[in-house]
Amino acid sequence: MTENTLNKELFKHSAEVRVRTWEVDWQGVVHNSYYLRYMEIGRVEYRRAYGYDLSLDGRFNDGLKVFVVHNSVDYRSVAVLDDLLNVYTRVPWIKNSSFCFEHYIERAKTGEILATGKGIIVNVNPGTNVPEPLPGKFVDEVREYETKCDILR
Repeated sequence: MTENTLNKELFKHSAEVRVRTWEVDWQGVVHNSYYLRYMEIGRVEYRRAYGYDLSLDGRFNDGLKVFVVHNSVDYRSVAVLDDLLNVYTRVPWIKNSSFCFEHYIERAKTGEILATGKGIIVNVNPGTNVPEPLPGKFVDEVREYETKCDILR
């Protein structure tokens, strides 16, 4: 599987996020848990870039329903109130029913790396919540978009 390489050129998708007052802790920096939220924003915006929206029941309007089964974050520096952040998102690999989102979060003004991370996502049946194979359309769209994505099916 592909390691998080920090190669910014591999990340085609980005979303802007501004640090809000409630995200800053008593030390004056963004609380560590908010980086997971920034990564989730990146994931949803990544799918929206394909023209998909979330339905009220938590599925995308193409029928895809997914659960996060793993998250990891490596913190490198701190963000502070009103920082504008770039959240870069890519899919480095796809398996039968799971895939990985990789993230690179930087301070927009300076390009300083604040955090990197990944989330492993599992596709589930909308009725039973049991894992099932990812649709071929999803795999094809990601393969076409990404510079490098390992298909491990």
